[in-house]
Amino acid sequence: MKKLTLLAVVCACALAACSQQADDSTQAEAAASSTAVNEVEAAEAVLDAEAQDERKPLTDVWLMVPKADMYDEFEAALADYMKWRAGEGDSRVWSVFTPAIGHNLGVYQFRACCFEWADQDPYNAEALERGYGEKWAETVDQYVDHYHRYMEFVDWQHSHWPDDDSTDGPYFGVTTWSWKIGAGTGSDSNDALKKMSSMALENGWGEAGNNWLWLRRIGGKPMLMVVSPYSNYADMAPPEKSFFDFISEQMGSEEEADALFDTFGSGFADQDYTVWRYREDLSMQSADGD
Repeated sequence: MKKLTLLAVVCACALAACSQQADDSTQAEAAASSTAVNEVEAAEAVLDAEAQDERKPLTDVWLMVPKADMYDEFEAALADYMKWRAGEGDSRVWSVFTPAIGHNLGVYQFRACCFEWADQDPYNAEALERGYGEKWAETVDQYVDHYHRYMEFVDWQHSHWPDDDSTDGPYFGVTTWSWKIGAGTGSDSNDALKKMSSMALENGWGEAGNNWLWLRRIGGKPMLMVVSPYSNYADMAPPEKSFFDFISEQMGSEEEADALFDTFGSGFADQDYTVWRYREDLSMQSADGD
C-alpha cells in the first residue's frame, strides 16, 4: 500500500484555509459545519455503493509547520523518532510529504492509510500503551510551531489507483476544491464527478496511463481533492489528449463537455493545486519495504 498514505491532500493551502476559519462569523461557521456534516454523509454514501473497492476508506492526516529557523533540527529529530516508532512495532505506516510546488512550502504532511472508523479506537490504545505521543513530546514537539489534523475518505469506487509502482510517485499533484458555504453535499457537483469518473473508468482513460484518486476531507474546511502520481517532473507534462478532450469525445461534443465541467464546478468556492514530494528519508517503511 506504499503511498496510498500519500495522497493527497490535503494541501498546503489547508493551513491558510484553517487560519481563515478563525475569523469567520458565527453564521458562516454554522453553515460550514452543516456543510461538513453533509460531506461526511456524502462520503459514507459512497462507501455503501455496491461497487465499493475492498480497500479500507480512511486516511489519518497531520499537517505540521516547524518553528522558524528550526527546520534542520525538526527533520533530524523526526527521522530519529520515526525509526524509534517503527522499532516499537507501530501497526500503521506513516509517510511524510513536503510541497515541491505550491503555497506554504514549509509544511510537512503525515499520512497513514487505510482503515475503518472502528480501527481508530484500538490504534489510540496502542499509541497510549507504547508511548508514541509521550516520546514525540520529548523529542520533536519542541521544534513544531503548529499542527492541523484531519481524516480523509478515499472514494475508491470512482478512482483509478492501481496498487502497483504506477502510483508510487514520488511526486503527487493534488487539486483541491473548497465547497461553497451552504452548498450542502453539492449534489450537482457530485453527480458530475460520478459521471466523468464512470466515463473515464469504462472507456479506457485509466488504461491509457492515467491514474487518479478522489478524497474528501473530514474536519476543518470541507474540501474535495483529486490526486495524480508522477515519477518525475517530465511526467507532469500535459498528455497529448486532455481529459476535457476525452470527455468531449465520450459525450459527442465540446458543448456538452463544457456543460458537465460547469456543473461539476458549481458547488465550489475556489480551487488550488499543489505538488507534494514523498520524503522517504523521513517516512516509516513497512515490513516489505513499501
